[in-house]
Amino acid sequence: MLSEVIPAWGMADEWPRAGVIPQPFFVAVLIAGLALACAGIVLARLHPVTGWLLAFGTYGALLFALDAPGWLDACALPLAVTVFLLAERGPVMRGLWVGGVTLVAGGLVHWVWAVGVAGAPTSEAGLFLVRALAAFAPLVSGGAVLGALHGRQSRRADAVRAEAESLRLDQERRLMQAREGERARVAQELHDVAAQHLAGLLSLADAAVDLSDDDPDTALALVTEVRAEGRFTAASIYGALSDLRSPEGERVAPTPGVGQVADLVDRWSARRTAVELTVVGDATELPLVVSATAYRAVREALANAAKYARGAAISVSVVADPTQLTVTVENGSCHATSRGEVATTGLGWGLAGLRQRAALLGGVLSAGPTEQGGWRVSVQIPLTEPAATEAKAAH
Repeated sequence: MLSEVIPAWGMADEWPRAGVIPQPFFVAVLIAGLALACAGIVLARLHPVTGWLLAFGTYGALLFALDAPGWLDACALPLAVTVFLLAERGPVMRGLWVGGVTLVAGGLVHWVWAVGVAGAPTSEAGLFLVRALAAFAPLVSGGAVLGALHGRQSRRADAVRAEAESLRLDQERRLMQAREGERARVAQELHDVAAQHLAGLLSLADAAVDLSDDDPDTALALVTEVRAEGRFTAASIYGALSDLRSPEGERVAPTPGVGQVADLVDRWSARRTAVELTVVGDATELPLVVSATAYRAVREALANAAKYARGAAISVSVVADPTQLTVTVENGSCHATSRGEVATTGLGWGLAGLRQRAALLGGVLSAGPTEQGGWRVSVQIPLTEPAATEAKAAH
């Protein structure tokens, strides 16, 4: 009867089935079963369901084979661990279901043993089931709840780590794009500065050579200007790179705009280049990126005119109305000199880069020969509300 077995559960001085199962064999089977249940923990790391089945199956097998539920309390621990590992792999509700299924299955196994093996009446089987679940349920339910909570926290941590890694990769990509963009900007700036000032140097040097025989004093004065222009060129190139070397927070020179076109014309006029400037409308309230693009166009066109049409008259026109900014630089035909035509040495970056800048602002750059044999560069940039918005966004 079950009532005769209950007092012997868990008592070290009384062996279950005395005289039926030898004590050494009983101990060996119990230890082997516990080892197999613990193996379910290792297996559950890779296959949670399989590990849980192994631990639970071992518990049930020992219960029926040894006929001693009081000696199997240690088996509840590996079973609880496998429940924990199974519960943490899914949502919280899945973990609760795992714990509930384990408790129901464990209660069913204990009931079947009590009624089918021990032959206990219903009342005593119920008492046995309550006592068994009292020792069995806390570990299993605790493992299920902790596994579900741990799994949720782990998934949150994984999501945070994945988001952080995504942000890191995105930041690296943006930094790489910024470096490439800055490299391209510096290359364009160097081209613009070098083209402008070196064209001036060539113009002054050619004039000095042409006058060296007939007017050596003037030629010497031009050579002096070449030296001064060379120093100014070096300073300008250094300025183009200064923002890459400036300490954080140090102010850099503002971007030149249409308002500085007059200074640009004066500079070229001082180099004995005939330049005439015409300004129509108010060009002082333009978006910065529009104004800077127009200034760059004038600077590039003047440098090209001085390089390829030395001695020709140049006209610069800036027309600003409420809807559009138009900048035009036109030079006459090249005057023949004793040195012949100047060879083409440009890299082709100037007008191509300006054409891209104008296109980003919804404008257009056109360049081509005139009917008089000269050359005209014209930039038209719309100043309507959509264009202004695009200009601010591009800047």
